[in-house]
Amino acid sequence: MDPVAVHQVMFDMAWVSDPTAWLGMLTLVVIEIVLGIDNLVFIAILTAKLPENQRDRARYIGLGGALVIRLLLLTFISFIVNMTKPLFTIGSFGVTGRDIVMMIGGLFLLYKATHELHSKLEGFDEELSVSKAAGSAMYLVILQIMVLDAVFSLDSIVTAIGMVDHIFIMMFAVVIAMAIMTLASRFITEFVNHHPTLVILCLGFLLMIGFSLIVEALGFHVPKGYMYAAIGFSLLIEIFNQIARNNTLKLGEGRAGMQSREIAANLVLRLLGSNQNQVHTLKEAIVSRTGSQVFNNTEKEMVSRVLQLSSLPVKAVMTARTDVNYVDISDSMEEIMSALKDNRSSRLVVYKDGKRDVPLGYIRRDEIFATKLGLSGAFAPVPATATAASASSDSASAETQPLSNEQLLEKKVREPLYLPETVSVIKALEEFRKSKKNFAFVFDEFGNFEGIVTLHDIMEEIAGELPDQTEVPELVRINPGVFKIEGDAILKDVSRLTGFNVPISETYHTIAGFILDYLQRVPEAGEVISMTKWKLEILKVEENTIKSVLLTNLAKAKENEKNQAKAASK
Repeated sequence: MDPVAVHQVMFDMAWVSDPTAWLGMLTLVVIEIVLGIDNLVFIAILTAKLPENQRDRARYIGLGGALVIRLLLLTFISFIVNMTKPLFTIGSFGVTGRDIVMMIGGLFLLYKATHELHSKLEGFDEELSVSKAAGSAMYLVILQIMVLDAVFSLDSIVTAIGMVDHIFIMMFAVVIAMAIMTLASRFITEFVNHHPTLVILCLGFLLMIGFSLIVEALGFHVPKGYMYAAIGFSLLIEIFNQIARNNTLKLGEGRAGMQSREIAANLVLRLLGSNQNQVHTLKEAIVSRTGSQVFNNTEKEMVSRVLQLSSLPVKAVMTARTDVNYVDISDSMEEIMSALKDNRSSRLVVYKDGKRDVPLGYIRRDEIFATKLGLSGAFAPVPATATAASASSDSASAETQPLSNEQLLEKKVREPLYLPETVSVIKALEEFRKSKKNFAFVFDEFGNFEGIVTLHDIMEEIAGELPDQTEVPELVRINPGVFKIEGDAILKDVSRLTGFNVPISETYHTIAGFILDYLQRVPEAGEVISMTKWKLEILKVEENTIKSVLLTNLAKAKENEKNQAKAASK
């Protein structure tokens, strides 16, 4: 075909009265927008190098220049496509410039669509890397936008050529798509992200268009109306699909929160060892609105605590042996009762003969008082003298000596559950359930007694601090951004309640352990540790153990001081 004929074909305005041409242009605009989403992300990365007041200007100038380059490429490639004079022959088949461009473009679209579909279906997307060597000058960024957008828009140019025959339709579609992407880039990105099926549908269109280009290059003419019909039918089905999904969301709005709660609850129960295996349908899994308030803050915190139990060792929640309340049953009853005056624990670890490292078990506080008062017949003293009748019936029992206080108390000692210090809290909870016990001794790898842990301690890790009149609160808010914290407070709880985030390590699990690891020594009371955003003041140290610290958020403390100063000035 001579250049004049090519010009007449390309710039023929008869398409204005053709409804299928308008449908093709509308479809092409949609596809151009979807194909340009990645370009928008890439351009956002480039413009992020610039000062904020220059970003919009660079984006508009760069996209304007990229539009000019895209139109020039479109004109040039369209001109070649319409050159139907054979350049060479293969057997009886004449190969034209149009055939070459159509074949290369079709193969490119097949590769592009297949690659993108693979990425979407496999669940990963390739990240575009921006060269760090590029300068941050505005003109350099504009140049990069123009060149790189032209390179990455090759698929949209080939798509336009494969869909329509008239260059004006291509140009109008490209200009409209570029204008929409420039003015509504944020909305378009959010819309496509919330409708992932639209991306898959458009990638399917690319496969169909690429295949039609290859067929055209091989000499088989495929009427554009067939392709428009397939695309239109697919879009109609997708519209029905979106309407059906929205209606399902509306119908299930009242139940969606409960369904999501049940699914989450079942997952948590499985983590806790439940054998319940409820199978939820796909509809139940996807109907609930992602933005709805399914859980309140208390429930979110509780679920977060449960999910951390499997990685939390039992030694992180135990009461260390230095803080355990003991009773030596070899002492006299007066000495034991005197020790109990300053001790309000309901259960005490029992030892005798001064061997605290070899505990016998534990005893309840009320049982010690019962022994003292002689309220239980099982351990009441036997009289020294007996009646003649009883002596004649059983002379041996008359000679039996009364049990000592040590023997009476030792009979009341209960055996605890024994746990290694490395076992997780979730496993410890399972052991408590199996043994029907609620009190455990924790030992290290050498069999040394390290401390105690109770079912109450584990429940506090799930529900937070539970009321106990014998316990001092682990964390107390004194002022905004200022907290008094017990040394044995778990670091994850401190982080959750105060925002004090530090690297997690297997060598420590409490705030005191973190301080010891940070300083590599035992601090003194009154010592201050200054960090970037926080300040730690050691309040109390006993027997090389950090008992309490004062944690201060420097920014919030400074803001609080300013507010107090303003209030005082008024």
